[in-house]
Amino acid sequence: MPAASDRHWLAFQEASRLDALQAAWRRVEANAGAAGGDGITIAMFGRAVPGRLIRLQRDLRSGRYAPGPIRRVDIPKQSGGMRPLDIPCIVDRVAQTAIAEVLMPVLDAEMADTSFAYRPGRSVREAVARIERHRADGFTHVVDGDIERYFENVPHDPLLTRLEASIGPGPIIDLVALWLESASTIGRGLPQGAPVSPLLANLYLDDFDDRLARRGIRLVRFADDFLVLCKSAVAAEASLERVRTALEELGLRLHPEKSRIVSFDQGFRFLGHLFVRSLTLPSPNRLHVPALDALLAQVAAQDRREAEAKSAAERREAAGYAERMRVLYVTVPGRRLSLRNRAFTVMEEDEELIALPHRQVDRIDIGPEAMAEDAALRLAIATDTQVAWVNGTGQTLGWAGSGVGPRAGRQLAQARHVLDPALRVELARCFVDGRLRNQRAVLRRLNRSKKDRDVINGLIDLNRSIRKTSMVPDVPGLLGHEGRATALYWPALSRLLAPPWTLEQRRRRPSPDPVNAMLSFAAGLLERDVTVFLVRHGLNPGFGFLHGSADNHAGCVFDLMEVFRAPLVESLVVYLCNNDIVHIDMFAETPDGTWRMGREAQHRIVRTYEAWADRLVTSQQNGPDGAKRRVTWRGVMEEQVLSLCRHIEDQEAYRPYVIDY
Repeated sequence: MPAASDRHWLAFQEASRLDALQAAWRRVEANAGAAGGDGITIAMFGRAVPGRLIRLQRDLRSGRYAPGPIRRVDIPKQSGGMRPLDIPCIVDRVAQTAIAEVLMPVLDAEMADTSFAYRPGRSVREAVARIERHRADGFTHVVDGDIERYFENVPHDPLLTRLEASIGPGPIIDLVALWLESASTIGRGLPQGAPVSPLLANLYLDDFDDRLARRGIRLVRFADDFLVLCKSAVAAEASLERVRTALEELGLRLHPEKSRIVSFDQGFRFLGHLFVRSLTLPSPNRLHVPALDALLAQVAAQDRREAEAKSAAERREAAGYAERMRVLYVTVPGRRLSLRNRAFTVMEEDEELIALPHRQVDRIDIGPEAMAEDAALRLAIATDTQVAWVNGTGQTLGWAGSGVGPRAGRQLAQARHVLDPALRVELARCFVDGRLRNQRAVLRRLNRSKKDRDVINGLIDLNRSIRKTSMVPDVPGLLGHEGRATALYWPALSRLLAPPWTLEQRRRRPSPDPVNAMLSFAAGLLERDVTVFLVRHGLNPGFGFLHGSADNHAGCVFDLMEVFRAPLVESLVVYLCNNDIVHIDMFAETPDGTWRMGREAQHRIVRTYEAWADRLVTSQQNGPDGAKRRVTWRGVMEEQVLSLCRHIEDQEAYRPYVIDY
């Protein structure tokens, strides 16, 4: 028999064959599901399917494959509440389907006889028949169990260890780790909407099945719903505790409200059937739970209904308007910001490209070869719409509309914290701690599949720096501490860039290489976002805690940028480079040895930044029901500004936003 590593490699080769990818595509196409996070629909993918599959095969076999963005959609449950559906891109669904096809027979042969979901030749009917057989054998009571938020809580590392025990190390393990990481950076959760998730969900619970079987417990499991059958109420109580313990050992939790002990005499419902005494009947109030494919098709139908509205939004984007972010980019040479009635317009020669009421615009960026008419600037100042002038490298040259506003008391509180050394260092330490922790999280995520030893060593040193942050006594010491820690971070990050991209050192301006040019350009976008929120809530952008206060220096903006640089600037640039969204020929070296990016590169950075800033992440603040809220990255920026406001007004302590890895 071949070694496990050989079997693994053969399985990967089989899954990545062109005919296997074509078969996987036909299955994905037949499901008529929705687009993923890249917006590419089934129809769009199908128009160029031969080339897409050839590229997918090449990327899989060369190790350059990287998943696209996950799209999250909340689907109403018939029983109430919402079901989160995480939808991978079409190309990723094709790859996952091909891998699942080769894994299914291998893993299914190992799985216990007690599980009935997501397995060939097994269904609800077989599960119901098994329950009836146990009832006929004298089993009178059941533990009706439900695992609390199972798909969202499956821990990645034990799952990958379990998969590797079955198939050995190799590229399939790396692919599965990539898919898990792209869906969740907190180290747990299976994306409901990914073709490989049902197989992985079943595999992880196979240990649960085995643990109960070794204790002689009769189990019938359908995904994360299960029955434990017992011959008495006392035996059911003992089994319930064993079930709870077995789940806790797997990092899972029995749902306290949906799990109970009940007898056949009392009757209960399971898998759409009513079991009462010796009868089994279709449940009269049976809830129809749609299959994954049906849910994806439902989302696709909604997408089609929104297509016309989307095309209108795309026309506005072409004119330079970032719809969701309320940012109007007037950066194409020759365009000018104008005014019609009380609406901002973008003109190209004599053609009006777009007209937007001032209430729909939060910020306007004006590029070096674009213009702004006086009337439009007057309206911006009158309506407190922030206008930023930027140069060709993305640097902010100046602002209009960022007046003092009505928050003099808040700015005095801000100044008090700047002038008091003890209060200032307390906040400065928070910003440094958030910066270093998010650097660590980004390196961990990017190195998940590569496992570069130098990056791991850098993480060890970075951990040591994080532990020492609380011991630094003053602001100059904190700046030096951050500088030393960041000197560990940049070489590690550079090792995660795919050729031909390199980053020898971080220099802001002038840029000694294309990667530095992109980092500075993206940082400019982040800087302007943070500035708008600071001004909106009455803080002075120049009163800095870590970065100090000086004329023409936005110290407070730079402070609040610290926690966002790693996830929204540095991680974004690595993504742009490693996924061929920007190309080296979009940059030019100047005679003095610095690098400048072309307009197409700038456009792609802006579009990708806007998409990332609109991604949903977990908020630090709970919702009214006590559950964690999900907000966009720009929502997190505003939350951080408001948290700083509450801190300086002595309402609560500021907490930097830290990625939950």
